[in-house]
Amino acid sequence: METVSTIVQMLRDQYQEFHLGYLSPATCVHDRLVAELDRLIGECDGIIRRNEIGRSIEGRSINQVIAGSGPRTVLLWSQMHGDESTATLALLDILQCFAHDHTRPWVANILRSLSIHIIPMVNPDGAQMRTRQNAMGIDINRDALAASSPEGQALLSIHRKLRPEYGFNLHDQDLRSVGTTAKAAALALLAPPPDEIRSIPPTRLRAMCIGARIAEALAPLAAGRITRYDDAYEPRAFGDQFQALGTSTLLIESGHWARDPQKAEIRKLNVLGLVAALWSIATERDESPGTAAYDELLPNGNRMFDLLVRDVRLKHPKGWTGKVDLGVQFERCSNRAIIKEIGDLHPFGGLETHMGNSRHLPEELMRNGSSIERSRLYELLDIPTGLPDGTLDTSSDNT
Repeated sequence: METVSTIVQMLRDQYQEFHLGYLSPATCVHDRLVAELDRLIGECDGIIRRNEIGRSIEGRSINQVIAGSGPRTVLLWSQMHGDESTATLALLDILQCFAHDHTRPWVANILRSLSIHIIPMVNPDGAQMRTRQNAMGIDINRDALAASSPEGQALLSIHRKLRPEYGFNLHDQDLRSVGTTAKAAALALLAPPPDEIRSIPPTRLRAMCIGARIAEALAPLAAGRITRYDDAYEPRAFGDQFQALGTSTLLIESGHWARDPQKAEIRKLNVLGLVAALWSIATERDESPGTAAYDELLPNGNRMFDLLVRDVRLKHPKGWTGKVDLGVQFERCSNRAIIKEIGDLHPFGGLETHMGNSRHLPEELMRNGSSIERSRLYELLDIPTGLPDGTLDTSSDNT
């Protein structure tokens, strides 16, 4: 009998068969997305359909992709923030799997039980510009009440039309730690609250159950690296509003993995986690009691740097010298590195961690906020480049 665990393991083993590896964050823009959707639709014999549900401020289409024809309706949306492409790429991988493997029993079961509606790029203008906001600077995920943007209007309209039973709000988050540990958070989950008092009505409880199923399914691959996102109520956010309107909504925030700047491994975790969720809903395993795996998730923490260099020496022009650690943040859209913290950083971790071997740093790196070309920083610290890509290997700590 197929279970969530066996399906996740099978998908992991066969991932390269349907993974669209030629797509990357750099190519995740509107025209390429539409071309991929049209290709999939042309190859899948009606398994996948596409509708245009609106236009962005700059006139780009906002698309609804439909797979399956079952009685339970699920809505997934991604890239409300234009510079957050990980889940969009994961959704394309899933659609590739559905299009070409729809005769497999587990895929057929999902497509027979669910009507899956995907909006894979809510903010196409932001995707084109690599910005969080839309073309007029509006954060679409703060537009659920005012609905001033055409992108927000399109999402509200499709939700009003479908009244989905389940919703998945897919984002990328900043670099975060697992609680107060020095581990990087790979994914963060949240069943957002429907009100200020953070009540847990049946709608939210079902979303928590799905979060627990995802955490359980991914535990062998990302053990200890899945966190819970902050559950402060934000009435302007779509996830909080949809939860209040009766859609069991789960936020999934894509995090980070060591030596994985393109987020290829985080993309894979998205694929496996979302398929696990869809399978659980299709087989009604979401009704099983227990949210323990969700409740036990540690919160997002703030103890991670992109680069952590231990044991370097600073020297002041007046003669003082001392041994410190160096915490560095990389700018996402450039090759600049920013010195974020200097001192005793032993409680912190880094996506990359290196020993400075008491190397003296130049005066230009003696201040928090200093900015330097990343390649120049590596040269000064004698850090090797060309490190191998990360893999989902839990045999060693990912810090």
